[in-house]
Amino acid sequence: MNNKRKPLEERRAEIVEAGLSVAMREGVESVTVRRVAQEAGISLGTVHYCFDDKDAMLRAMGRSIAMRASEPVLSALDAGPDRKALAGATVDALLVGLKQHQHMRLLTFEFAVSGARTPVLREVAQAHLKQSIAMTREYLQRLADVVGVKFRTEIGTLARMTALRIDGIELAWMVDQDDEAAREGFADLAVAVFGQMEP
Repeated sequence: MNNKRKPLEERRAEIVEAGLSVAMREGVESVTVRRVAQEAGISLGTVHYCFDDKDAMLRAMGRSIAMRASEPVLSALDAGPDRKALAGATVDALLVGLKQHQHMRLLTFEFAVSGARTPVLREVAQAHLKQSIAMTREYLQRLADVVGVKFRTEIGTLARMTALRIDGIELAWMVDQDDEAAREGFADLAVAVFGQMEP
């Protein structure tokens, strides 16, 4: 067992990675504190020291997935204030991010389904949904700031609608692996979102 002392955040990150490895290989419902400790090569006590319980560990895993998914899209804002360039960069980033992190995105959907079925995981699934909407809201706010406009629709409502449409496009791509259809879906979504900007 690798119980050498490490900074708490570094150890937590290791545990999250171990949990994601187990989940991707064996499914979300296989993620237990014992299984993750084995995967990380650490003691059960170390996992309990870093996370109060399994739910806290699962929430951290959900945050990690959401952060990775949002990074390419946030970087698309570097395209500058031109709306057409921003829309194109965002569509590209959504597709690239989906393809690069497809196993992580699949886990997102597994969290949602498991949360709908299992009361124990429902709180984790709800927390992950809130994170996804919050990150979409952050993108939309930063997008409005870059372009120098406001949205006609309340930003919280727009963020929820946008996040749920992204999920639908991504889930369809998981099934059919059709890049062009996904790109068209993201492009249609970009038209809808940019159409909400004040003139």
